[in-house]
Amino acid sequence: MKRATRRVRLACAWALLSPVAGAATLYSTADGPAGVGTFHGPGAYMEESALFPVVIRNMIWVTERDFATPFENNGARPPNTSGETEFHESQATGVDPALRAVDGRLSNGVRVNENVDVGVARIAGTEVLFAVVEGGSYNGAQLAVAGEDGQIVMSMDLAMDLGIGPKGVARLAFTGTTGTVVVPQSLQTQAGGKGVDQAGRFPSGTRLTGRVGDFNHDGRIDGTLVSALTLPLDAPLYPGQPFVIVRHFDTDMPIAGARFGDVHGLLQKAAPARGR
Repeated sequence: MKRATRRVRLACAWALLSPVAGAATLYSTADGPAGVGTFHGPGAYMEESALFPVVIRNMIWVTERDFATPFENNGARPPNTSGETEFHESQATGVDPALRAVDGRLSNGVRVNENVDVGVARIAGTEVLFAVVEGGSYNGAQLAVAGEDGQIVMSMDLAMDLGIGPKGVARLAFTGTTGTVVVPQSLQTQAGGKGVDQAGRFPSGTRLTGRVGDFNHDGRIDGTLVSALTLPLDAPLYPGQPFVIVRHFDTDMPIAGARFGDVHGLLQKAAPARGR
């Protein structure tokens, strides 16, 4: 409870920050050393999906262990997220043109954090726009904390959008970690009923572990974040069913150096020295 309260308090403060010179960037793209990663599920959907790319810009270190990406949105003016641009360009002509406009908003009018450039996604064969959005526990900011063991936990207010207006939008509190996660049961099973208790090839109860360090030996932090969550019950696809994300990432953050404080010593201690 204390950790959750601390994160919400920090998120409220970070939402007031503006990008500054020297801010860091995280990359999870197809041309990275390990690629992007994979999406598993939701539920019994067995085909492993290539994960959508992400670039997180203007990440600001607040303490030696905490950093955030402030919420920023300038409407229809560039830069817009690549996912928004690609998603709306691909929408069928039968969709209301107002919902296809590239305006920094989802199709229900909610503004997206344009510091978090999320690419277009195809989940279980359906094209979906994902974005970090205003409101929620983190006020639209992305935040991350490095624990005493050097593992990173990254959290944000995420939304998925089918591009058809409010009925096609669902929100979820998203968390990824370089530590260990357990694939949850479906929300239906958790409520006492019977649901689909798997995320693709991973049955509920499966443990997955990420990593953080300098595995490509370029002197900068990289690693793998893992997430094991359930889609909300109001999701337009696979409501209540588990999914897994395995996301590889690189950064421009030095693995050692006073600029980022003691967190780098923790990261070096936590990460075994092995190549990808």
